[in-house]
Amino acid sequence: MGTPVVRLGAWCDLETEDEARRRLGAAAAETAAVDDPADPAAPRPGLFVPVPGTPVLSPGGIHFRVEEFAVLADGRRIRLHGERGFGLSAGADPWRFQTLESLARDVRTTVLPDDAEDTGEDHPWEWLVELLRARGVEASPDELRALPYDVEFSDRLRARVSAGG
Repeated sequence: MGTPVVRLGAWCDLETEDEARRRLGAAAAETAAVDDPADPAAPRPGLFVPVPGTPVLSPGGIHFRVEEFAVLADGRRIRLHGERGFGLSAGADPWRFQTLESLARDVRTTVLPDDAEDTGEDHPWEWLVELLRARGVEASPDELRALPYDVEFSDRLRARVSAGG
């Protein structure tokens, strides 16, 4: 057996309009690179290409990007996925009532599986197992369920929350 997973978590950062546009453009380019050259007109599910000059984020709010990760026993940290995020708005000053604790709850809600209300699961364990397997790491859903799960924040997000409204 390979190196075991010892911890799971989510990392959260602010996302600006320019960053969101670059992320979406890179995802579109990556998707285009794996398209079937025999059928370049084939539909590409999930592909979103931002139109120049058109906002990709809702104005007047704060936007967050969330990535889930696994930490291995040898200290390596593996990014599992980064396509999730959320936005908040709260009137004139959306930062006024934000705390790291409230943001951690929002991050945990963001990574809930779509069927969480039916299954009672707080993570899509089977999917996380598949993401790990694709990166050469073997684990079972039961092994992952037993691990600690931490929410981490970027330095700039921590600084912004500390600065308050």
